[in-house]
Amino acid sequence: MNPLMRVLAVGAAVALVIAIARLASRWQRPTRPPVDLDGLGSRPGVIVFTSNDCGTCVEATGIVRRTGVEARDVAWEREPAVFERYGIDAVPLVVVLDAEGNSFMFETGVPDARRLSVAIRKAGVR
Repeated sequence: MNPLMRVLAVGAAVALVIAIARLASRWQRPTRPPVDLDGLGSRPGVIVFTSNDCGTCVEATGIVRRTGVEARDVAWEREPAVFERYGIDAVPLVVVLDAEGNSFMFETGVPDARRLSVAIRKAGVR
C-alpha cells in the first residue's frame, strides 16, 4: 500500500470513529439539576427545551453549557406533557429565570452567547 493510500485509510477510520462517537453522545441523557417553571425545579436558573431530532438544539445546549451554569434540559421525547402544558411548539427554546420567576430570556433558536451571559448575570443565576 502506497503512503497516500495509508493516509486516506487512516483519515477514513478517524472520521468513522468521530461519527460513531457523535451518534453515541446523542443517546446519552445529560444529568442536570432542575430549574423551576411551575414545578420544573429551583430558581434562579436556565431551562433549555429540546428535541432529539433537532440539530440546532445541540448547538443551543452547547452555548448554554459554555456559560458555566447548570441548566435543566426538557426534551420533548422525555417530557411531552411539559411542552403541551406551556404550549411550546418550537425548539430549541432557552429560558432564563430569576428567583421570582421573571423571565430574563425567552428565546427560540440558537441564543446569542453574549445576550445569554447578560441574561444569566441579570437573573442572578450562578
